[in-house]
Amino acid sequence: MMRVLFYKEIKEHVISIKGLWIYFALSVLFSLLVFSFVTFKELSFLAQVEVNITFLKVLLGIGILISIIIGSTMISNEKERGTLESLMLTPLSNLKLIFVKAAVICVFWLGILVISSPYFYALTYGTQLLPSLFFLLFVIGTFLVLGFSLLSLAFSAWLSSTKNATLLSIVVFLIAMLPMFLSTKMKKAGFAYVIDRSSPVSSTLLAAKDLMINKFGISIIALDILPVFLFFIVSILALLLAGRNINLLEGE
Repeated sequence: MMRVLFYKEIKEHVISIKGLWIYFALSVLFSLLVFSFVTFKELSFLAQVEVNITFLKVLLGIGILISIIIGSTMISNEKERGTLESLMLTPLSNLKLIFVKAAVICVFWLGILVISSPYFYALTYGTQLLPSLFFLLFVIGTFLVLGFSLLSLAFSAWLSSTKNATLLSIVVFLIAMLPMFLSTKMKKAGFAYVIDRSSPVSSTLLAAKDLMINKFGISIIALDILPVFLFFIVSILALLLAGRNINLLEGE
């Protein structure tokens, strides 16, 4: 039964017209971005490390945004269409239902990783940056993106409205992105310091800087990415809690 539901979700979210158009749009965007990096004079003076970190930021930001939109609609859409009740009457438990939908998000993110890999190869050609970038992308980036998408899936299970679940997921994402818009001085004290040190997005970018520019060792990198893994664990716990309390729309 899990396999049947998994294939159904894959057809609906990954290899559907919507999913394929998203992959196509990402390919065009990445192509234009990489082309601008290697051709425009203003960008040709940038160090390759800075160019690759910039591309990494764009990829992670887009990946998180797309994943949380998909995650925040997965269960709330079922509620609004009236199909959740039939799913809950199957032999699958709520947690298994949640697990299948989370697995589909993983597959969608894997597709984005596959699409982006040739572009990173082109940007790192002639350097030794590719292994570090793939570690940041496939390991740290995966935990980061899945943390946000699993949390959005939990919101989708808790809330009856797709709009509310999506809005709440985007608000959490924007709060995590807030340190990127603050000056270095502002991030040294007060609430801005707390947000910067606890934000999984800031932690990922700090790890990228320390790994690729500062050439720090694994112990420093591990401290950098600690908030990413803590956020991932919190997201899993929220999803497990949500899976035990999936409710139909009022009146159903």
